[in-house]
Amino acid sequence: MEMQAVNEAEVEIVRTNSGRTQFLIGGQNPKEPSAMIRHFGPETDLGVHSHPYNEMWYVLEGEMIIGDTVYTPGSCVIIPKDTRYGPTRAPKGCRVLRYAEAAEG
Repeated sequence: MEMQAVNEAEVEIVRTNSGRTQFLIGGQNPKEPSAMIRHFGPETDLGVHSHPYNEMWYVLEGEMIIGDTVYTPGSCVIIPKDTRYGPTRAPKGCRVLRYAEAAEG
């Protein structure tokens, strides 16, 4: 894999099944690493789930709630692969940077 760089101001915000997303690096293919900014609104309510790869969430603005824990701007959350987490909500809205490693296999 080669070094990649992008400025978020150059990336379109698209509607996804769980809010709006700016795909910075990579896309929706779990076999490739990806970086994105997720824009969650008050309607966000993601159920408990897991992924076959490690994830990192960094709260840029607003509040993200995972389970019973509230994460405010500056919070960094590491979620190891196959870890069940959620529900994930953003009753006041939030903007988070998400990085996901490539899934093995």
